[in-house]
Amino acid sequence: MQQIHTSIPASSPTLTSLVEETSLPKIILKARGGEVQLQAYVNAYIVGEREVFMNGTRATPLYYLSLVGMRGQGTTLQGVFARLTSTHSKGIWLEGVGEVALAHHQSSLSECGYTLHWNFEQAEVQPTHDLHAVIESQMLTMCDPLRGTALKQREQRIAKNGAGKKQRAQISLSTAKSSKVQQDHAEIRNREKHPLFLLMVPGWAGEHAHVLHQFHLSFLDQRVPWPLDPSWAGFLWERGREQQEIERLKVWCYTPPASEVAEEEGAEPKEETPGIPFCSEAYFCRPRPAQIQRDVQEALVSGRISSLVHSHLVVLPMPTTEQEEEEHTAIATAV
Repeated sequence: MQQIHTSIPASSPTLTSLVEETSLPKIILKARGGEVQLQAYVNAYIVGEREVFMNGTRATPLYYLSLVGMRGQGTTLQGVFARLTSTHSKGIWLEGVGEVALAHHQSSLSECGYTLHWNFEQAEVQPTHDLHAVIESQMLTMCDPLRGTALKQREQRIAKNGAGKKQRAQISLSTAKSSKVQQDHAEIRNREKHPLFLLMVPGWAGEHAHVLHQFHLSFLDQRVPWPLDPSWAGFLWERGREQQEIERLKVWCYTPPASEVAEEEGAEPKEETPGIPFCSEAYFCRPRPAQIQRDVQEALVSGRISSLVHSHLVVLPMPTTEQEEEEHTAIATAV
């Protein structure tokens, strides 16, 4: 599976710099006394819809952050990442939202039995040489959970342009520091029992419910130990909402007008109309595989759903209780 989200263009060829004169909101890092230490422009974020208690204070959970900076401000963007990922980070303000903290500080996530690691990707955007950085947990945003848990140490890549000249390095950072992230048996078992993922819905798919359901299915199918029938996509989405396993989040992203995009691509400029955002909706999903198993079994028996495969017994190796952890449960599926 490919990663289902895309980065946001950080600059426009017609501008000297996106961040030279801008109305973009800022993320502001304050010291204990209240003075500003660091600040950077934000061109997209995904946050929870309400404040929760985190790190000894009330703050809004932050799930995804896209930053832009002018050439030479790379250390500032990396400083934002370092502050956000520090153990007891406080005093981080996002304009339009309030105080924020990375989502893993919520008690409901800190007690899931494994560590959520965060990733930082920074690159230079041509031709203005602006910097674009994304802060996310690829454990949540990657469709394939194995790719999401892959180690990513500090990395700098020097690219060359067509003339053979060196360009600025792309920088990758991660809070994962050891191979134990992948090998710890307890963490692996807990990731299987308590899977989590962040569903980012592209702007073009916002009005197509079946596309949303299929996106959800593609992530969920990678996180349960038995295959899911594609025809169950709508049922699995609806039951996830009913069971409160799917939480709607708040999305904001800078979206240039469609007329501006057309002009950049050489098309005839038209009357200014709103563009399509790269992400229109986002959902934080906490599926419960054991409960999904029971609900699928009940829906198959009642005829609410059916299977596209031939009639057979499907072994679902998912325990329903801690005492049954080594047992398998078989359910009958019918066309």
